[in-house]
Amino acid sequence: MKKTFLKSVSALLAAILAFSVLPACSDTVKDAELRVPLSSEPSVLDPQVASGSESRSVIVNCFEGLTKLDGDGNAVLAAASDMAVSENGLVYAFRLYTDKKWHINSNHETVFGEDWETAIDLRVTAEDFVFGLQRALSPETDAPDAQRLYMIKNAEKVHRGELPVSSLGVTAVDEFTVQIELEYASNEFLTVLSEAIAMPCKQEFFEATKGRYGLGAAYVLCNGSFYLSRWYSGSSIVLRRNTDNPQAQAKVYSVTYAFTQDESIITENLLDATYPAAAVTASQVKSLEAGGCTVTEYQNTVWGLAFNCSDETTSSTKLRLALIKTAALDLIRDAAGESMTARASNIIPPSCTVSGSSYTSLASPVGSLAYDEATAKQYYDEATLGQTCEITVLCTAEYETAVRKIIGNWQQIFGITLSAKVEVLNETELQSRVESGDYRCALTQISTQAQTAVEFMTSFAGGKNICRYNSESFNTLISQLSSATGTQSVLEGCAKAEEFLIQNGVFCPLFYRSSYVAVGKTAIGIKVTHSGSIIDLSEAELLKS
Repeated sequence: MKKTFLKSVSALLAAILAFSVLPACSDTVKDAELRVPLSSEPSVLDPQVASGSESRSVIVNCFEGLTKLDGDGNAVLAAASDMAVSENGLVYAFRLYTDKKWHINSNHETVFGEDWETAIDLRVTAEDFVFGLQRALSPETDAPDAQRLYMIKNAEKVHRGELPVSSLGVTAVDEFTVQIELEYASNEFLTVLSEAIAMPCKQEFFEATKGRYGLGAAYVLCNGSFYLSRWYSGSSIVLRRNTDNPQAQAKVYSVTYAFTQDESIITENLLDATYPAAAVTASQVKSLEAGGCTVTEYQNTVWGLAFNCSDETTSSTKLRLALIKTAALDLIRDAAGESMTARASNIIPPSCTVSGSSYTSLASPVGSLAYDEATAKQYYDEATLGQTCEITVLCTAEYETAVRKIIGNWQQIFGITLSAKVEVLNETELQSRVESGDYRCALTQISTQAQTAVEFMTSFAGGKNICRYNSESFNTLISQLSSATGTQSVLEGCAKAEEFLIQNGVFCPLFYRSSYVAVGKTAIGIKVTHSGSIIDLSEAELLKS
């Protein structure tokens, strides 16, 4: 190990040690078999390309990164037994456990043939982490979260295809030591290493799948607390305890993920302890709490007026500002029927954190643009839209009346040159249209899986957002935010980024909405991310009845 490294970070090691040596509860069910609902079937279980909460909920239990998140959302060591950091905070060395293995089973005969048991070296090595990170940043992978890794040296240039993946600042010092060099010190780095994008990947296995990596039980190789045992298309996924991960093998024998959205079935199974935990809706909360379940609220969604900035018409910043400045936004807020505490004063939702605390509890409110007809008329005239401007606002039925009143106001102010109408869709149709970019203006939601405020704001960079907004000025703000250190610097960076989006009429926040996770009265050790979207079952147990 290079001389620039300091001694291991004792606080982090102490945290993981305390976390890992907690004694098992003698009143728990031995080799319990859990059954948990997933709202839909994962499309893929490839950590580098997975994006949905369903995929990531399975991945967090089947893969183990250099770090993981504890019950409080703090990053602690996982696949790494030790960590050292240079004095300038730019070089990290992670020493891996030497007895962890990838789990192989008869499913993999499909990939390797009858010699599947001895086909590859199953030790989890430094090269697996190097390949995983290189693959995450390769332009060919098109990983949705690649920007999360931009603090790594040369990561952005590699991702843009300007440098080969071999230039990435990640090296295998020896078989069990991974060294990562950073472009800049980052508060987010250790958290990012716990995310799906940073999971290891065994190169020999990946190449042997011939393009099918992550698409079935035969094409997934696991190093986490569980391994993928069965994947029944359209029905369920079954995980089993991974005994090849001695330090982190699951406490229960198996987990079966059943694909269902039926609220009555989910409620019944939580109440009778068939399900230890599940994501639930607001309408289920009262009966679940009455039945002894613990329900936690996660305010992880912001609703607002969104514009498609890649559309020929709504790419005009002045048009967007003209429309927002003449929109009676309280009509929508009132139609939502939310309490005053749910009215959004920021784009970043309360579930996202800075230094472990809710962003909205620390940040100053950004608010929305003030109503101003005179300025709006000026902007509209300067937008140079030709003879007419056609705008359709997408919304769900509950907001139709409010949106129609806003449209009526627009037409009264801007006259016959504006042709505006409303299109009412159900929530699923609305989300599909917005995500595909088939819209100009929509009253819609942004639900996030992001743990931190920085991660949430980063999702707006580079044009990969529902608004299709791409601005070099905004991307520069995000680069500055990503390298911010210290709570106050992060808060200031987030505020600048939010203000930029609002002042450019990209997204106007209106109110927050929540999701909920219920834990049954016999379940313990279940961890949920701050966003409420991913349930970690690696420490889960069931109490004896």
